Amino acid sequence: MKNISLILIFFVSMSLVTLFVLMNYPNLTSSPNAEGASGAYFKQVKYPATAYEGENSVWNLTIYNKNCTTNGEGKASFFFKFHLDGDLWWNEYNSTDYETWHCSRGSSVTRLYQISTWDTMKPVNHKLKIELYWYDGNASQLQDVVSLPVSIVVHTELGNLMISSYMAVYLVAIFLLGFYMLIEGPIEISFTPQNNTVAFYQQSTRMRVSPLLKVCKQRFLYFYLFVFTSWQMVKTLFYVFPFPEQLRLFVCLIAQIAYIILLVLLMRKDSSNFGGYGYLWPEETRKYIAISLLLAALYSFVTIFIPGIFTGYDVFPPPSFTEVFLGILLALVASFTSETIFRGYIQNKLTKLSGFPLALFTTSVMFALYELTLLPFNLFHFLCEILSFLVVGIFLGILFYRTKTLLCPIIFYFTILILKHLMPIRATTSEYAALLFNLVALILSLLLLSILTVKEARARGTLSNPSDFLTEE
Repeated sequence: MKNISLILIFFVSMSLVTLFVLMNYPNLTSSPNAEGASGAYFKQVKYPATAYEGENSVWNLTIYNKNCTTNGEGKASFFFKFHLDGDLWWNEYNSTDYETWHCSRGSSVTRLYQISTWDTMKPVNHKLKIELYWYDGNASQLQDVVSLPVSIVVHTELGNLMISSYMAVYLVAIFLLGFYMLIEGPIEISFTPQNNTVAFYQQSTRMRVSPLLKVCKQRFLYFYLFVFTSWQMVKTLFYVFPFPEQLRLFVCLIAQIAYIILLVLLMRKDSSNFGGYGYLWPEETRKYIAISLLLAALYSFVTIFIPGIFTGYDVFPPPSFTEVFLGILLALVASFTSETIFRGYIQNKLTKLSGFPLALFTTSVMFALYELTLLPFNLFHFLCEILSFLVVGIFLGILFYRTKTLLCPIIFYFTILILKHLMPIRATTSEYAALLFNLVALILSLLLLSILTVKEARARGTLSNPSDFLTEE
């Protein structure tokens, strides 16, 4: 009965989200064809969503001529008008020697434009509107309109006041959190019946003698294969088809919610105690939250700011309120989903079968494969990306193992996602250097974690009947 209720909740949630997306689809896509125009339209627009100040950016505009003709001939004449932030920026008809260009009826034409006038002293967001006009020999008629956001990025050095201000905020946050933990003292992690960790580790010891081939018979492996395959299929569709950014966000949310509900069904089918998977509200919760925030702030500071000391920084336009809200929502769902799947479910299962070291490495590899983007494929980029996610996965696994609650890895991963995607400053560095500083951040975070958490030598209480807490596969 509970499974049926969860399935109904799943389908209702998916239906509501899908209905919302369909109702708002016109607002999530490019501007529709101009009113009354049906002769020609934009077929594809390729452009850099982010352009650098003082550098050229290349735009490819492809139009399709459905039935426009000039003087009864098969060819038709067209031209573009560019509007920047509501003002006419460039009229191709008045600004070129040839005035118009031709496209035969029933065919497509791709026009390439190089824009090199992004002169600005500060990062800024522009809204570029392109209008397609058909010139019939006597007058011009608007055929299609497309609106595109363009972000102009400025490169700067360490001495810039904005960079210093952001670094100061990070350092003050790290100092205050560290001072708070110094006053409160380290967290004492105990194996008590309240958090079911005694049962978990006793079961882990019993099952460790099982052969590793038994992993292939576990449900969590098939669940991971489904999650990995479906998630990579979603990313492939995003690469092949030009989905609008906000529509991609809604698709990602639907997939994440689906994974969580399917995982809950699996846990219910195992008749498992959710406390054994890390769903715990520990004592001294404020300490756990403070440690997670401190480690995330330190990790982000090392990976975002330290590399730029040698190579400089790229300053992006500040995100809008909508971007901040959607970014926080997606980071919250993504952190909760990934940590529940990989740390709470898969790492626990593998620890029972093979012990913690092998479980940590295997889970981190699975997490890295899940997070990476396969297309467009580049071997060097692929290796750097998977190693970077592997480093993050290792720390998340150790953090969960050390604190015995999913609260810490969820807060840590949520915080670094927010700081990574919403921070308008990024170091200009190579992928090799970025991976190196990820390793440095991992080492510093592990040292700090070992100082701020202390495992008790023995449990505070006794477990009268450990079998009450055991759950066999």
